[in-house]
Amino acid sequence: MRYFIDYAVRCERGNIRAKNQDNFLCLGNYLESENTGLTEILKSLTDNKSRPMFAVFDGMGGEKYGETAAYLAAKSFNGFYDNSPKIDMKQFLSQVCSIMNEEICSFAKAKRTEHVGTTAAILAFDKKEVYICNIGDSRVFQYSGKSLTQISRDHVTSAVSDKKPALSQHLGISETEFIIEPYIAKGEYSNKDRYLVCSDGLTDMVSEKEIEKMLSEHKTVSDCADALMENALSNGGIDNITIILCELRKHRK
Repeated sequence: MRYFIDYAVRCERGNIRAKNQDNFLCLGNYLESENTGLTEILKSLTDNKSRPMFAVFDGMGGEKYGETAAYLAAKSFNGFYDNSPKIDMKQFLSQVCSIMNEEICSFAKAKRTEHVGTTAAILAFDKKEVYICNIGDSRVFQYSGKSLTQISRDHVTSAVSDKKPALSQHLGISETEFIIEPYIAKGEYSNKDRYLVCSDGLTDMVSEKEIEKMLSEHKTVSDCADALMENALSNGGIDNITIILCELRKHRK
């Protein structure tokens, strides 16, 4: 069955950060390492026949080279997608995570630093199924039947007092120290379902209840992505914010 995918992408530095350490991948589009986010919303329409993929990368906050790690992840993902055979989607996602990790680790070794890392949250549309994959705490949500569900899995340690829990996994870990284990899951296509992929710059500023409300109120993905971004900024915007929102539309002959 053919499905159209209506998508919108927003990426902002936020109100506090001096630079943007987020990045994304959207049908071959991503930001340079040094950037201040997107100057305008990125939106269009594609379909599942081409196996489109979307991803959000959040360079480790406060760490040197965080923006470079996010950039390297986006660039190496895009290169592997362009040059890989049409392999099984689960195998593709597992392999691309290893490739992104190796690229970041090679950069860290060249710079003689250990503090290079990024999260990854991926939404991949195969011809018959929808896949998600994540490492870290950047999240993927599914909005279906007016209900919002997190379908990614946070890789975090137990929280200490009121501090935000640290990441237990991320890209940029040498395999001599630790084997990364991306979370991969799949689901079925369903007309009008929406998928939200985002960095914690959104989820730390806007509650899931508020996100759910905005997804129900705004008819277009571009209007909804704008509303989510404006709420994150008005609630403080203390971190970089990246939002990818997709809606499925069943093709009717």
